[in-house]
Amino acid sequence: MTGRAAAARAVDWRLGAFFAAYFATAGVFAPYFPLYLESRGLTAAQIGVVLAMTQGMRVVGPNLWGYLADRTSHRVAILRWTAIATCVSFAPILLAGGFAWVFAVMFAVNLFITAQIPVGESITAACLRQDGSGASRYGRLRAWGSFGFIALVLAAGPLFDWAGIGWQPYVGLVLLALSAATTFLIEEPRHDDSQHPAVSVRKRLAEPRVRWFFASAALMVFAHGAFYTYFSLYLAQLGYSKAQIGMFWVVGVVAEIVFFYTQGMFFARFGAFRLLAASFLLAALRFFLIAEFAHLWLLLLMAQLLHAATFAVHHSASILTIQHWFPGRAGARGQALYISIGYGVGGTAGSLVAAWLWSAFGPAAAFLSSSAAALAGWWAVQRTRTLDRAVHAHAAASTS
Repeated sequence: MTGRAAAARAVDWRLGAFFAAYFATAGVFAPYFPLYLESRGLTAAQIGVVLAMTQGMRVVGPNLWGYLADRTSHRVAILRWTAIATCVSFAPILLAGGFAWVFAVMFAVNLFITAQIPVGESITAACLRQDGSGASRYGRLRAWGSFGFIALVLAAGPLFDWAGIGWQPYVGLVLLALSAATTFLIEEPRHDDSQHPAVSVRKRLAEPRVRWFFASAALMVFAHGAFYTYFSLYLAQLGYSKAQIGMFWVVGVVAEIVFFYTQGMFFARFGAFRLLAASFLLAALRFFLIAEFAHLWLLLLMAQLLHAATFAVHHSASILTIQHWFPGRAGARGQALYISIGYGVGGTAGSLVAAWLWSAFGPAAAFLSSSAAALAGWWAVQRTRTLDRAVHAHAAASTS
């Protein structure tokens, strides 16, 4: 192994450990935190509001931390201190309190945790820069996160069936501490951002193709609003056990791992925008199946396998597009815009609409709205592709 290869391997395992710990924490929160809130006495509408707020914080938090990271270039320091602050902020959830208390605690938690992914992705992009196999390496790094998610979903389901869902915040607190510890393994990238052409974030955001791309991202996350808020509650209503609910989450993550490990050849053959378009059509199918056929385990299994498209394909294609449009010192703000517009605006709206539809019309209506949003997102991607081709055609004509 050459010295360069050994250095790349060391970087990969350090970043991989961070992604594994971060998404292991998500593996305890995404499927089980709504169930914990229900056991605490919150109504379905209140749970929807809490989870919508966590999405809404992604409008503010990522832009704040992304701006600080790009302006100061102290990305790793920001990653470490916000991880510690997240852990400290979550501890008061162990105290007694109703909806207002839970809302206040999660508001503080999400102010800090919203730094983790945009800053972490920015560090990753800087480490993979100038690597011809960057897409493949990125996929493998994100697969670490998927493995961490699976491990905790599989372990936590039987644990909570046996010990009770009241243990969820204790397990979550331990994992937040572990996630904070892994940030001390990461070192500041040594690449010189000044080698890359300066990009005005404001001017880039003014480009129609970029605005349509962010609109599509918001629609995809909107489409997942009902899923991330109510999927576990929906399956519990249908009679599935916590272990079975966890298994259905795991099926989706296994599917995403397969794509992450093989994504290099897909991007080389089809390109980011064609894969993005396909992910939206498959999302429309997935959420229709959940809305109408979740009581049939085989069709539910099929719907969960489509997670490879609706999350993994969409996420990697989006991240690679952001890295291309927002290079160098604009990287963290580019990632922050993606998180803020996609997960902040789209996720908040999706969660709130899902909460209203769930309460007013039932679970099927919430998931059918997700299917409709995915179809709208497909149209936005088509607009992005058309405008992007026009930009490249104009650039080619200008240089000829």
